[in-house]
Amino acid sequence: MKSAEAVRVVLEALAAAGVPHMVTGGLVSNHYGVARSTKDADIVVQMVPEAFARFAASLPPALSLQAQTSFEMITGSRRHIITVDGSNFQIELFLLGEDAHHQERFRRRGRAQLTELNVEAWIPTAEDMVIQKVRWNRDKDRDDVKNIIGVQGEALDWPYVERWCAAHATTARLAELRAAVPPV
Repeated sequence: MKSAEAVRVVLEALAAAGVPHMVTGGLVSNHYGVARSTKDADIVVQMVPEAFARFAASLPPALSLQAQTSFEMITGSRRHIITVDGSNFQIELFLLGEDAHHQERFRRRGRAQLTELNVEAWIPTAEDMVIQKVRWNRDKDRDDVKNIIGVQGEALDWPYVERWCAAHATTARLAELRAAVPPV
C-alpha cells in the first residue's frame, strides 16, 4: 500500500468510527505553503475510547497499529503509531491534549482538499500551523513557517498568531522568521 492510499484509508476509518480528528504536520504545511517531502503523516485524534476501538478493529492487515502509546518529546504529546507494511512510512496519531492552543486549533479546524492525498480532510488553519511550528522550532518547522508566511502573507490573521506566540513566549522567534521572508 502506498503512503497516500494508507493515509486515505486511515482517514476514512477514523471518520467511519466516529473519531474526531485532523491532519497536521508536513502534509498540511504543504497545503498552505511550499511542498516538501515527508516520511510520515501526522493526525491529531480526540480520544473517544469506544470509537477508537472501532477504528483500530477496522484497519486492514497492511496497516499495523502499535498496541501501546508512546511519548513524543518535541510535541509533548502521546501518540499511536501505524506502520505501513513494506514501507518506512508511518502514520502518527497524536492524542489531543489539554494544552490551551491544542484545544483551540482543534476547535478551529476546517475541511480542505489535500491535493497531495487526493482527499478532503479536517485540517488546522494556516495561522494555527504557524503558531505550532514556531513553538516546536525544529529546522523543518522553521522552514515550514517561512514557506507558509511566504505563500499566505497578509491573508494570515496576524493578531491571532501574535496573541498565541505571546502566550507561548515565542514572539521573538516569530519576528525573526517573519523578517526572513522576502516581501512579495
